[in-house]
Amino acid sequence: MLNHFKNIKITSFQKDILSMFRGTIIAQIIGVIGSIYLAKIYGSEAYGFFGLFISISSVLTIINTLQLDNLIITIKNKNESKNLMNSLFIISLIMAFISFIIYIFLVQFFDLTSLNLSVISLSILASIIFSFNKIHESFFTFRKKFIPISNAKVLIVIFNICFQLALFVRFNLSGLVVGNILSIFIINIYYLKKNKKYFNKIDIEQLKNSIKTSKSILKYNFPSTLINSLAINLMPILIVTYFNLNDSGVYFLSLKLLGTPLFLISSSISQVYYQKSSEMFYTSKENLFALTKKIVLTNIVIMIIFIILINTIGIYFLELLFDKNWDDLRLYTLILSFLILARSSFNPISNIIIVLNKNHVSLIFNSYLLFVNLAAILFGYLSNSLINTIIFLSIFGGLGYIALLIYFMKRLKELKS
Repeated sequence: MLNHFKNIKITSFQKDILSMFRGTIIAQIIGVIGSIYLAKIYGSEAYGFFGLFISISSVLTIINTLQLDNLIITIKNKNESKNLMNSLFIISLIMAFISFIIYIFLVQFFDLTSLNLSVISLSILASIIFSFNKIHESFFTFRKKFIPISNAKVLIVIFNICFQLALFVRFNLSGLVVGNILSIFIINIYYLKKNKKYFNKIDIEQLKNSIKTSKSILKYNFPSTLINSLAINLMPILIVTYFNLNDSGVYFLSLKLLGTPLFLISSSISQVYYQKSSEMFYTSKENLFALTKKIVLTNIVIMIIFIILINTIGIYFLELLFDKNWDDLRLYTLILSFLILARSSFNPISNIIIVLNKNHVSLIFNSYLLFVNLAAILFGYLSNSLINTIIFLSIFGGLGYIALLIYFMKRLKELKS
């Protein structure tokens, strides 16, 4: 009887992953084909501008939510989780406004030519919508409702490509950006309709208690995730600053192509794994190591196969499709393969950091990752070679992810015994 019950639970876990995987794989197939075609018609400069926008808005999204969206999932009380969701919508708007004020202040003292007002304004607008979507997704995860998230992943890609194609003539350089904002806005409306019955007046005292009982999120997880986001998204910004938009576009497309299966795996597994691992930590610690090990090994095998394919058959067809503005795509993709492989071994299980309450370790690692990015751009700038920057970043960034994976697998093994 006990074994039968375990089988039911495992099947439920796999079903949740399959629900996420279904939507994500459809979205990624459409997205990759669409991205390649869009890169071809827009060119590397427009793609560099799009990469700059994505990088800035991604960092601002972390700032807007203060990582408290993670708390929505781990809270056990439904009313408390619902109250936090409603509170975060207001908090995100306030933080976005503060970010804009800070930018206006910095412009008075620093030369921010590469970060002009239009880029910042569009990035802040997008970050608000991204934040709202993250908050909704966290509440769906709390309720174990993964199908709306899965459906949204397909819809956002379809809307994205349609809008970006339609806007090519009207917005030659910024069409990718405007199309992206329109698509995520429509998804936000979809999420609003799904969650509208949970919108309530905010209970300030309950919000204070929620944050007070999980102070480590603000103390460690928020600065750690912010630094991680800076480390991951800083490079396109620095490339635009010290090199040019064309180089940034080639770099951004290389990362996007290599990161497709990583995004597929992470999107399908991470939220389900987060919910499952937080549950197992209290009910079945001895099985948590086995589950995590299985996920990590599967991820690595999938990524190795994909990386081999993209660097052989894939890059051959891409070179036939693109013009000379994309000449360095083969080299960038090959160099960055090690970094993406290492990142894919840990990213899908990264929420184990919160489950094990090791946010201080994450803070140390992400500080290291930020240092690697800054050192990489300095190395490339002094040697006047973006290739040197990418080599430095891939080697030392990849080694950092491998070390982080080893550390947490050892901690989980200790829990097992």
